[in-house]
Amino acid sequence: MIKEIIPQFPEAHQASWREQADSWRLPFWDWARNGRVPDLAKYPTITVARPEGGSIRINNPLFQFRMPTDKPMRSEGVGTENTWENDSEQEEYKNFGNAIGTSRWPDEEDQDPNSEGWRNGVVNNRKVADAFNSHEGYNDKNHGPAAEMVYRLLTVPMDYTTFASTNPTSKDQNVDEDLNIEYIHNNIHGWTGSAGHMGNVPVASFDPLFFLHHCNIDRLFAIWQALNPDKWMDNIPADNTTIRDSFGKEHPVNGNTPLQPFRRYAEGNYWTPEGIRFPSNLGYSYPELPRWETKYHQEDGTLNQILFKENITTIINTLYGVSRDLALDPKTPTPEGVEAIDGGLKIPDFAFSVRFSKYALGGQPFWVKLYLAQEDGIQTPLTDLIAEVYNFSQKPELDGSSVCGNCAKGQELRVKSTAYIPITPVLYKLIRGGRKLKSLTRDEVLAYIRKRAYWRVFKNEKELPRYDVEKLELEIIGSSNDTKHFTNPAIPPAFENFKKEPTITGGADGALDPELKQAKIDPPAPRPKRPRANLPLHGSLRFQQTLKADSVILLESSSVDPVKPDDGLDMTQISMMDADNDTIFHISIRRAQGQIIFNAKIGGSWGEEERINIAHRFDSEDGATILIHDQGEGFEVSIDWVHAIWFAKRAQGKTAQSIRYELGNKEGTSVFSDDLEVRTYPSMKALFLQKHAHEEEK
Repeated sequence: MIKEIIPQFPEAHQASWREQADSWRLPFWDWARNGRVPDLAKYPTITVARPEGGSIRINNPLFQFRMPTDKPMRSEGVGTENTWENDSEQEEYKNFGNAIGTSRWPDEEDQDPNSEGWRNGVVNNRKVADAFNSHEGYNDKNHGPAAEMVYRLLTVPMDYTTFASTNPTSKDQNVDEDLNIEYIHNNIHGWTGSAGHMGNVPVASFDPLFFLHHCNIDRLFAIWQALNPDKWMDNIPADNTTIRDSFGKEHPVNGNTPLQPFRRYAEGNYWTPEGIRFPSNLGYSYPELPRWETKYHQEDGTLNQILFKENITTIINTLYGVSRDLALDPKTPTPEGVEAIDGGLKIPDFAFSVRFSKYALGGQPFWVKLYLAQEDGIQTPLTDLIAEVYNFSQKPELDGSSVCGNCAKGQELRVKSTAYIPITPVLYKLIRGGRKLKSLTRDEVLAYIRKRAYWRVFKNEKELPRYDVEKLELEIIGSSNDTKHFTNPAIPPAFENFKKEPTITGGADGALDPELKQAKIDPPAPRPKRPRANLPLHGSLRFQQTLKADSVILLESSSVDPVKPDDGLDMTQISMMDADNDTIFHISIRRAQGQIIFNAKIGGSWGEEERINIAHRFDSEDGATILIHDQGEGFEVSIDWVHAIWFAKRAQGKTAQSIRYELGNKEGTSVFSDDLEVRTYPSMKALFLQKHAHEEEK
């Protein structure tokens, strides 16, 4: 900015620009204040000043990231060109390698990896706001559920280990130890991205909101550190004393753990937690932490910790204290169960802890959603939703290779995640809205919750059946405590006497009242795997196993372009290669010639071509299917399930190891879609049995 951009402006303006540049700091998005995408990231274009005068409208880099080459992310290694998964996994897999631009909350039709919307990216910022603010009891324009989460995070006493991680510190930890910054961080990813980039670990950082979000996490961490300067990396749980990097190497977890890949200098040592513990030591701070202001200094120039913390507490109470605002609101009657104390109120406070096995679904992300039924025994999820917890995780392996060493370790140890959801703001809103809850007395609240609380688990925006939920070792633990709020905003709230409430605690069955429990159904019979993968244009794909006689390769294209090219150059080619890189079978579709050519190239030499006419083939508007059946002596080829040719093998004993899809002329266009879906089967019988089973399911 200083060295490259400012010198382009007239000299008379450079001092002003330099002053602005010198005061620039990393922008943070305080999503807890209003739960809306910040204005800087809301619109697709912005107006910027030009050095030569005037202004120009440009694409907004905070609205969406777009590949500067206008090529899919796959061209730079995002996604994979050799991923074989079975059908159930493939249905959930979003091919981020196909995307040119990032997506936020794409609609269902735009989640198709081959759709125009997915390729160019869909940004639904209004849905982001809806996700933040669609919870019962949190409809205030200035506060969403994240505000109360942050409020508890910064005011409930805890040690650093509890604060920093969703990992439980013990097998039977106290409910207040379920509160942590990581689950809040995870929820923001889910609320911001859903099925788009921000909601998926491997690609989240492509969305520009990622950095605004993480800068706010840094800010919250700095505020907590200022309130708790003596708390640090002590009491690490026994099963978390080491961390595994992407190379499988174990490192001890302490203040000197190397924070790979971040180095202090280009060739220097890695940064460590100790080295970045306090932002002020790096010459950095935040609006809530004005250490430089003399009013917080003692006579000897040192920081007056009492005044400094009182200022921070005032800001926290003002910005995030939803439950405090509701309790101390002078405009509304104080409900039964609340006691007046010196300088404030003592109220019964209620919450749910959510605990589950993080990698129970193979590392795939999912939501745990909590509801309170508005009517007895009647579920209306859209209006009943009170809270949710996002499991922001990823698969430890891809194609048999480790992509997250620490995830693999977590899966081995069956690591659990925890979250703490305060629901007192919801209860206040229900009382004031006349929703059959009359007071905050413990007995009435517990009875109300027992009758109305239910929960469900969602993955890819679809409710999981109970037999899948049972894999999560899910615990929904109701709890209560005594909370004191004070009219003086410089006094922090006091949370005391945390205890579990067994009568509002449940698990995988989905509710406390039998009428609201999730129906228990038998899981479907295991289906044989139908391995399949995407084969991109100008890409190769290795087969998982050696394809023997009677095996079948099925190629499916989502579109067909039968139009003959104007220049006459036209070769859409599919080649099957063996371990010696011989082309044991080759198909070339030439629209200009009106023919399909079959051949083989053994030992560097092409054999004699065999041709069939293209007329009346590839006529379907729904795409195309090519079936290649290895019959031992040769290959039978069917197009759209109709026999096309039998091609005698040119070299016996050679078996296909990989398949390639390309254009013989790089500047041409393909008959097929940019990606082919490839399936393999051990036999023709297996293909038709599975095809029949799949059609019956439909």
